[in-house]
Formats: sequence, C-alpha cells, structure tokens
Amino acid sequence: MFAIEPITAKDQEILWSMLYEALWDPPNSPRRPRACLADPIIAAYAESWGTHTTDLGFKAVLSDGAVAGMVWSRLLLEDSGAFFNAKTPQLGIAVSPMFQNCGVGRQLIRHYLDVAATQFPGVSLSVHPQNWIAIQLYKRFKFKQFAIGKTGYLKMYRDFLPPVAPKLI
Repeated sequence: MFAIEPITAKDQEILWSMLYEALWDPPNSPRRPRACLADPIIAAYAESWGTHTTDLGFKAVLSDGAVAGMVWSRLLLEDSGAFFNAKTPQLGIAVSPMFQNCGVGRQLIRHYLDVAATQFPGVSLSVHPQNWIAIQLYKRFKFKQFAIGKTGYLKMYRDFLPPVAPKLI
C-alpha cells in the first residue's frame, strides 16, 4: 500500500502540513489557525528540517508519490512541549485524515522506534488528553505518561533500554 522512506530537506513543505495535522484539536472545538505554526515552540519541530544531525523522520509514501503520514523527531530545548532530558528527542506524528485508522500511524511508529532505538536512549511526545485514539496507540508501543504540561497535554516517554534480567539465586 505504501513505502516508508526517510524525510529529507525536500519534504519541508509537507512536513509543515503534517505538523499542523499533528496539532490535534477535539472534534467539538474549532480548528486552531495555521498561524500557530509560527509559534517558536511549535516551529522548532519542523523548521530547517535535516540541518540538525539528530533529526530523524520517516514518511509513508503511496504509489502515486502522495504522502499519507509522517513521524519525526529532534532534540529540542527544555522549554518545549515534551522535554524529558537533553538526550531524548521529541516525537511528532501525523497521518492525513483520509488515511487515518488504516494502520499508517502504527507502521510509521513501529519503523521509527526500530531505528531510533539504535540512536537514542528513548523518545518523548505530548498528546492532547482527549485524543484517546492516539493515547491508546502510544500505550500499545509502551509509552508511559511522565507529566502533564502547563497546557494540560500529557507528556509521555518510551525508553529503549533493554529489560534487566532478574538475578538468579
């Protein structure tokens, strides 16, 4: 159905669109204006993609070249959304509305986690507390809540450390 490919600097425009999709608003609320992408805390997730050596991201590309979704991360500053520590990147994920609930997000996260586990100690994200579908997806991938942000968003973390085997006596 689709191929998973790395996000490159050429994908900057679609990354901005996906970042806007990632800013989920409850169905009974009006959609926030696209101008919110100019907020430095939000813009930090996408601006100048590929210029940071720790930028890591993937896109789901359909046979016609259209992008169905993206997952991406980068190391961000302490005052940003889901800061866990200076070595942990913050994750963004979005799937175009017409491809939601089709497994695109699940496959993107699985691929991202497999690669990220070789580069980072873990990954963090923030999610709207009413976005139950996303929260359940993240829990399936072993993300655990570690805080609630100033705006009420849940902050979640997934570590990549191997489980410690119990000591035998």
